[in-house]
Amino acid sequence: MQRYTVFLLDNIVTHSDNSRLARPRAQRFDLQLPLRYRARGETAWLNGQTVNISYTGVFFWTQKVMEVDDGLDMSFEVPVEFGGRGAEILCRGEIVRTVLPPSTDAGLGVAARILACRFVRGRKSAP
Repeated sequence: MQRYTVFLLDNIVTHSDNSRLARPRAQRFDLQLPLRYRARGETAWLNGQTVNISYTGVFFWTQKVMEVDDGLDMSFEVPVEFGGRGAEILCRGEIVRTVLPPSTDAGLGVAARILACRFVRGRKSAP
């Protein structure tokens, strides 16, 4: 039986007077990792490359054009070993921003908000 933890993330704080304020920007970690992603409802995974990751989102390069507010699923392995096995993070998110590539042969930059995550221990690392 696999064990995992589910994180539900909300980037809005509601105060007692019902006013809503955005939380401070989450710390970004410069991690260039292979990323698999797919539009919500699709079955085929596509490949991308992360630029940075925080607990609220991920920025990555892709060859597929995506639109703001599109839902997506993401999967990547963290660079930590657990008894010789990698750990995979599965996320559900939505596109919040796209960035034009720095050159014509580069991919499109995509910023995605993480809505929910599942940390899966004990997955075998990809070769």
